[in-house]
Amino acid sequence: MNSYLTPQSVHLVGQAKQVQLILRQWLREWGPDAKLTDLLAGRK
Repeated sequence: MNSYLTPQSVHLVGQAKQVQLILRQWLREWGPDAKLTDLLAGRK
């Protein structure tokens, strides 16, 4: 599973179950109200 974060986008490459797992993890970490810009700012 690979993930690429740039200042403008997020790319997740892998099998569907792997992508779902990462998205659920991000949801737990950041909460349902988090915006993509918040996530990108926090991952720098």
